[in-house]
Amino acid sequence: MPPVIVPHTPEVVRRNFRIDLFSAICSGLYVAVVVGFMPVIVRRMGGTPTDVALVVAGPFIGHLLSPIGIYLLSGLPPVRVVAGVITTARVVFLMGVLVATTPLMLAMTTVTFWIIGVSNVAAYTTVMAAIYPDSERAQAMGKVRVGASVSAVAAAAVAGVLFDTTSATIVFAAATLLSLPGIVAFFWIRDEGRVEPPSRRPFTRVALEIWNDRRYRRLLEANTVYGLGNLMNGTIIALMLVDHFGAPNSFVGIMTALTAATSVLAYIVWGRLIDRGSSLRLSAHNAALLVALPLTYLLAPDLWWLLPVAVVQGVVNSGFEITFHTNIVQAAPRGRVLDYATAQSFILGIRGTVAPFLASALLVVLAPRGVLMVIVTLMLLGVVMYYRAVRAFEAPRPLVVEPAAPLEA
Repeated sequence: MPPVIVPHTPEVVRRNFRIDLFSAICSGLYVAVVVGFMPVIVRRMGGTPTDVALVVAGPFIGHLLSPIGIYLLSGLPPVRVVAGVITTARVVFLMGVLVATTPLMLAMTTVTFWIIGVSNVAAYTTVMAAIYPDSERAQAMGKVRVGASVSAVAAAAVAGVLFDTTSATIVFAAATLLSLPGIVAFFWIRDEGRVEPPSRRPFTRVALEIWNDRRYRRLLEANTVYGLGNLMNGTIIALMLVDHFGAPNSFVGIMTALTAATSVLAYIVWGRLIDRGSSLRLSAHNAALLVALPLTYLLAPDLWWLLPVAVVQGVVNSGFEITFHTNIVQAAPRGRVLDYATAQSFILGIRGTVAPFLASALLVVLAPRGVLMVIVTLMLLGVVMYYRAVRAFEAPRPLVVEPAAPLEA
């Protein structure tokens, strides 16, 4: 028998939205400081390219290990998993930055935060699928991320100045403390009985089932090729900003703020487009647009030419942030969101962990501009593969009766 569809209560949806928005505002200032500045700060402290690569690879090491966390957390209510895991991760990060005295220690603190924090990614996707109706989900997620972007604009602008005048430890610790109330509030999200704690399933069985889904497998293959090139950008860009362009922290703050400000408008537009069209098709357009990032760093004569690509990053980041979750809702059979989100997270972890160190290794034999040319080639090939994979999802699919699984609305 098919899964029971529990109708959404408008009052509860609005309440969940307000909590989600508050949590995002608090998270926005944290992410703007940690993600926007950590690679540059580690480099300025005397960190090696490998130290920088560790920071950039941090989120993806977390994704690589996420199936372990997802397995261990199975059986717990997904809302509590989301809130509890992020609260723990930020407290650990706070303690780590207070004792870190070397670039490597700071890099390892960042990696530890991501390993803990990303273990909730599948639970988060499941919660988003449950608390918002299909017709409003992307718009609601977009508006929530507008709040995150507004707080990120302010945080990046202030942090850029503070990093030039104050200890990095104090800035990172303050951003973490200010972010904690938001994630604690997430404990009060209500799913109206739409999500039950998932049971544990063997990794091999889940992997085989997803591998046999040929359309989704082709999508993951395209993401792997494209993402390998794209995720090498993080290491090269940090090195280019410091070593080639000589960008001060205040300029990095301006770029981060400009990216976040652009995202404010872009999230609203992306939300409407996704709810009215194909999340996967829009994700392919987004991937093609991001090729402008390495091309700009390859061709820019000075650092002021980097400002336009900061705008492009705002558009692209907002699109990827939403479609990372809505693509799963579109691609996964009903009741299988958790499994498909786990697979996506694991594959992202593989390419994201390899990419920064591959970029670091290529720097031994190639100049940074040579590595950027490799990146552009991989991204263009991945875009072609991605469009082909998306076309398969737009073709009519044979009707398959899926076993009941109470994992999503």
